[in-house]
Amino acid sequence: MYLTPYQKRQIKIVAALVIGIPLTIFAVYQGVRYLSRAGAEAVPKDVVVTNLTTNSLTVTWFTDTPADGYVVPVLNGVEQSPVRDKRGGGNRTSHYVELRSLEPNTKYSFVIVSGGTKYTNSGGNNYEFTTAPVGADTPIPNPIHGSVTGISNDDVIIYVFPKNNSAYPVSTTIPSGGNWIVDLSSFRKISDKSMLRITDDTELVLLAKNTTGKGALLEGAYSSLFDSNGKLNQTLSLRIEDISDLISFFPNESKMGATQASTPTPSPSPTPTPTPTPTPEPDDEDIDIDTNYQIVHDLRWIDMVTGDAQASLDSGESTILITNLTDVGFTVIWRSPQKVEGYIKYGTSKTALTEESWDVRDGLSSRNTYYAHAVDTARLDPNTTYYFEVYSGETKYNNSGNMYSVTTFSTLGSPPPFETKSGSISNATNPGDWILVGKIVDDDDAGTSGSSRYLSTVPDDNGNWILTLGDARSEDGSSYFSFSNSDILSIYLLGDSKKLFDNKISLSEIPIDASLVGGGVSVSKVKLLSDYGIVNIK
Repeated sequence: MYLTPYQKRQIKIVAALVIGIPLTIFAVYQGVRYLSRAGAEAVPKDVVVTNLTTNSLTVTWFTDTPADGYVVPVLNGVEQSPVRDKRGGGNRTSHYVELRSLEPNTKYSFVIVSGGTKYTNSGGNNYEFTTAPVGADTPIPNPIHGSVTGISNDDVIIYVFPKNNSAYPVSTTIPSGGNWIVDLSSFRKISDKSMLRITDDTELVLLAKNTTGKGALLEGAYSSLFDSNGKLNQTLSLRIEDISDLISFFPNESKMGATQASTPTPSPSPTPTPTPTPTPEPDDEDIDIDTNYQIVHDLRWIDMVTGDAQASLDSGESTILITNLTDVGFTVIWRSPQKVEGYIKYGTSKTALTEESWDVRDGLSSRNTYYAHAVDTARLDPNTTYYFEVYSGETKYNNSGNMYSVTTFSTLGSPPPFETKSGSISNATNPGDWILVGKIVDDDDAGTSGSSRYLSTVPDDNGNWILTLGDARSEDGSSYFSFSNSDILSIYLLGDSKKLFDNKISLSEIPIDASLVGGGVSVSKVKLLSDYGIVNIK
């Protein structure tokens, strides 16, 4: 049959439509199905509250597929600045967000953002939690540590809690090397949020989790799980494997329940606050010079000396120091002459410092001011040079415009046993505003010679501190620093590198006296009462 060119063209169009329309519909269907599945896989699951204290809290959750996640705190009905994962930005299946700078015994609320979608609890309301009240107990550091196998990155969260579910879990993340450390002194009772002290006979659950269906689980008495130094017994192993329903082991009070996507509502326009009419200050009254005054003999003396030690320490650009340098991160520390906010900007190019990191004690919606500043970086690339500048209050330090630089180390295999040292800082009016800087010094000509790279840690508000020694590197970073109990841990407080606190590593608890730094306390500077013309007081 003969067909004209026009008829041939019409047949081709009809054939294209007959074939193309179903294919298009199928493609659209598959696209919608993929997006729906991707959205479902980014839904937060197993949301848990951990590390509950008087002024902080950690929120953890998991997604079936790697997603970017963060928490948006809500204060007085107003959403605050988002708080990102402790490990930095990026897509993960495990999510770990620390909320800091909170008030004791106060109710807070928040929403979770996962994969670009905002989530609330199953009732459509914001998640809520209440911080612990201030108590009279002082926590004693009780660190435990170990390693995780079966995974090659940091996408794992470690949990520990009593087997009888009497306390909120404590948790931590791990570096890519697999080592982890958790302080059990942070246990808070479910009943009244007071501190819970454990014994060798306390039954514990130790749990590692990567996704909703992968993890590891150990149960037993403290003494059967850990040795006298808090190290996971060598006969035990935390290996990530397929395992289901791990959430069922957690205390019900720590679980935040199911989630649902939140429907945004328009925010009402704020009502302007009227400017108050200023009230004139009253004129000062004339002082009657004939007034009789009473001399009080029994006065309460207030320590005004150790607080001044902060101001007598070195500060400024000369105190900037790189510590805790590994293959995936480093810490920048420095001191400022006054209490100010502090943060750094960093990146792999001098002209593009695209990343920003704040003090390890900052969080939620506000930034705090400190004399001593410590800023962590994480999830960096090995063998890579990073440039950074320091923002200390209104002052910027950038090495005269050339930027500071640091090169991460190579990734090493077979990390050594994970070791920590702990202690306390005394005679400090604000222990949480100090930074301990330390290094391991060879003293027995065994293991690695010389000294390690600098390590640092920030004490808690009670002055207790924990310093991780297991990740210490040699000076050139080519190997882990091998040490023994006969070697020395040399510590100084940032701002006075001349006053060293040298102790054998074998010492179980290391005391640090803040009154000995910055020139110490000199009683000769306190004048006699007679120097002020006050005499013959009876």
